[in-house]
Amino acid sequence: MTSFLQRIADIYFQAEKEKLADYCFIFPNKRSGTFFQHFLSELNDGPTPVFEPKITTISDFIADFSDYVEASRYDLLFTMYNEYAKLSQEIEDFDRFVFWGDMLISDFNDVDRYMADAPMLFKNITDYNEISTDFLTDEQKLIIKQYWGVDLPLGNPESFWTHLNEKGEPRTNRDSFVKLWEILYPLYSGYRKSLADRGLCYSGMQYKEVAERFKTMQAEDFPYKRIIIVGFNVLSMSEIKIFERLRDLGIGDFYWDYDLPEAFKDNRSATFFLKKYVKEFRSLYDISLPEVDMPEIEIISVPSNIGQVKLTGKLLEEMSESGDIADSGNAIDTAIVLPSENLFIDLLHSVPESINSVNITMGYPLRLTSIATLMRNITMMHMRARKVRDIWSFFYEDVKDVLSHPLLKAIAPELCKDIVNQIDFNKMFTIPVDWINSNFDGLSTVFFPVEEQHTGDSVFDYQCRLVDFIAGRLKQLDDNGSTSMELGFLTRYRISLDLLHNAISRYGITMKENTFFHLIDRTINAESVNFIGEPLKGLQIMGVLETRALDFDNVILLSMNERIFPRKHYTRSFIPDVLRRSFGLSTLEFQECIYAYYFYRLIARAKKVKLLYDSRTSGLKGGEMSRYLYQLLYLCDSGNIVRRNAYYDMPPSNPDSSLSVEKNEEIMARLNCYLSTGSDRKSLSASAIKKYLNCPLEFYFHYIEHIRPEDEITDYMDESTFGTIVHQVSEHSYNRLKGNLPELKVTAEILDRLKSEVTELEKLITSATNQHYHHLSSQAPDDKPYINLTPLHGEAKVIGEVIREFIIKMFDLEKSLVPFYFIEGEHKFQARIPIDDDRAFNIGGSIDRIDMLADRRTLRIIDYKTGGDDSTFKDIDEIFSKKKAILQLFLYCNGLAYEKKDNSPMQPILYLFKKFSTDGIQPVKYGSDDLVDYHNLNDEVMGMLRERLSGLFDRDKPFEPDPSPEHCHFCNYKEICGQAQ
Repeated sequence: MTSFLQRIADIYFQAEKEKLADYCFIFPNKRSGTFFQHFLSELNDGPTPVFEPKITTISDFIADFSDYVEASRYDLLFTMYNEYAKLSQEIEDFDRFVFWGDMLISDFNDVDRYMADAPMLFKNITDYNEISTDFLTDEQKLIIKQYWGVDLPLGNPESFWTHLNEKGEPRTNRDSFVKLWEILYPLYSGYRKSLADRGLCYSGMQYKEVAERFKTMQAEDFPYKRIIIVGFNVLSMSEIKIFERLRDLGIGDFYWDYDLPEAFKDNRSATFFLKKYVKEFRSLYDISLPEVDMPEIEIISVPSNIGQVKLTGKLLEEMSESGDIADSGNAIDTAIVLPSENLFIDLLHSVPESINSVNITMGYPLRLTSIATLMRNITMMHMRARKVRDIWSFFYEDVKDVLSHPLLKAIAPELCKDIVNQIDFNKMFTIPVDWINSNFDGLSTVFFPVEEQHTGDSVFDYQCRLVDFIAGRLKQLDDNGSTSMELGFLTRYRISLDLLHNAISRYGITMKENTFFHLIDRTINAESVNFIGEPLKGLQIMGVLETRALDFDNVILLSMNERIFPRKHYTRSFIPDVLRRSFGLSTLEFQECIYAYYFYRLIARAKKVKLLYDSRTSGLKGGEMSRYLYQLLYLCDSGNIVRRNAYYDMPPSNPDSSLSVEKNEEIMARLNCYLSTGSDRKSLSASAIKKYLNCPLEFYFHYIEHIRPEDEITDYMDESTFGTIVHQVSEHSYNRLKGNLPELKVTAEILDRLKSEVTELEKLITSATNQHYHHLSSQAPDDKPYINLTPLHGEAKVIGEVIREFIIKMFDLEKSLVPFYFIEGEHKFQARIPIDDDRAFNIGGSIDRIDMLADRRTLRIIDYKTGGDDSTFKDIDEIFSKKKAILQLFLYCNGLAYEKKDNSPMQPILYLFKKFSTDGIQPVKYGSDDLVDYHNLNDEVMGMLRERLSGLFDRDKPFEPDPSPEHCHFCNYKEICGQAQ
């Protein structure tokens, strides 16, 4: 089938080849213009050469008729800020303005490109907002909070954002308070004038200027006898006005790529605008096809991204062998289209050797390059750096992320490994810069603190040194050109840095270092690296936008997942959607129509179409194929479309392959230590018993083989650390008053005193948090509980306040028990519990708290719980399955009774801190009855314990995984075991 562009080239060459030099052909992008020029050149092979027409893009055509030059993104942002500063009675820092600047630039561009009535639109926005409507999405509010530090209410607050003072409080009229929407029109006007005075513009302003200029131009004012518009889809109002003027002057000729199979034309989104344009902007020559056959379509699900890439290589081989690719040495009839650039590098490595030539149309996003990802890690490291007593320190996780980056590991592998090993060995949480540079100075350029200067110079200088350092080291490693691509990325990154810094210097903008980091990141997100190739030869690898007006016999489209193609669009705008519609601005529906057209047009005239999508289901990612694929299944006959699944060749799992460990002499010797009373004795803890009851094999790995997961340092307070701090603060609160006395009589007055001594309580919390969360000290003894009182910040401070509320609530609730006698906290015991008539096992542990009720007989054995435990059980079996916290209390009661040789009543109690506010202090309940003494059920509980533990010391009973592994998902040994597969 003759392609769309070739048909236009054929008809014009045949009908008007002598006049072509006076004509101008306008295309949506350079790629389509290049292919059109190629088709003309193939026709122009006669004895008399024909002069070629002007071939250009719509943006270049507009620029040719404009008095202005399109400004850089930095010029636009900094000009916007300067104009804003003139209008605002109190100037916001640029750091706070930068987020809003992008939205304003985008909105003003839309206003001009769609030729909206600006004064009326901005007046409507003012009126709209005076009705107290909020049109910011929750996502936008979270971004505002991130960059502005302003915490806006989510949901439907009554009023839209206004300027805030430095404390984050709304300004009043007396504070010279200005609503941003009230100055939108003056800001719009001043912004345009400031640019125009310097001969600059933004694209929408340029389009509007040319559209208005064309209103007064006549046919003879144009340098072309005819202007041919080719392959457009959704038009802005300025483009419509330009095309209308060319049509009305009789010099416009329009060609719409509308030849689709009848089934595709039923898709309203794909053809919505074209149906109107075809009638309003007619073609001089009829190039339509009488009928377009449906392509052969194959929808393939692949359970990974890398799998899609590998399958693409296999599909190319099959097409070459079958002859679908006419010439594998050229393969220009075949296109691989990537809606997601993330697969680009892997795809390059998957093209088979039979494809001799590849042309890369799409630019590779700079944000995906190794230098950009490394800089992103380094930026995060600096953003979270802290300076305490003139010493800069980085967060350990940020340092490890930087050191584990492939680019840094490539230039200093041993050094990166050594630093990480030292951090892990010393369990360092914060990493002083001096420590790195004095011990590992080979990377001192990377770990160099950036001081605040409010000009961005310090960040710019630092990043330039860093880029030069990495480039220099890569050049030393480059013996065979293997690092040339990385060096190219570094060069492009350095150019972007220079452009940003020069713009900041020209405009004299002051900003914080974080803002400069943010601007760099935003710059990188918008930049791409172009590859040099022969555009008219070889397999075509391209993005979706590059496919406009081009036809291929074979099309392979990857990443056909919902939210990737079509991409999920977000509108960040000051203009509410209802007003965008009313004033004819672009909406999300515009974007949907654009991409639906791109998709259906691309595959319409192909012979073979392969549509691949990632079928994995993970977290919130549903592995859902694109809506376009569902539409195809509905629109196409079953004979034209095939669905299949592509799987990896993996051996089938053996349901009987889970690990089982027989007990040999060595294992039995280790187990017998738990029965021994000699020097080799060891004690089982309550945790070890619970682990055995959960899964004997897990017990074996942990306590027999001593395979322990590494204690990972985290940047958040996990539940275990939180519980440890609560335990210690509770213990020291009473021990502080008890001193060396055998017991402390706790009265209402004592509890009030503990509550009122807020400073003492906060010291205990601060010290315990620094010890267990920040790792700043060793264990605090009872007589010196305040080991480190470095003030808490951030998350630690917030959690410290939560702990304080827990402890104060405990004091309040314990007033109902007074008087009682606090005896001991963290009581450590060793005991022996019989397994049978001849043997007993050793048990040891630490009881959180022991106190005595006013009857002076009943001991309370208290276990603090900060998780989601429950203090009620319905039967004994439940203690050994879901309610093992209660089993732990029974073990503690038996251990204490053994130690004291005393059968006094003991009441097991769980202090469930999270339930204090709703349930108070509740005793352990057996059904609906309070368990006032563990003796009441002890024989039954211990009888079942002996039965369950008997297998532990039985030589003939191997360690096997739990047959109903509910907790396998969180098990540290699931990769070894095989039970969870």
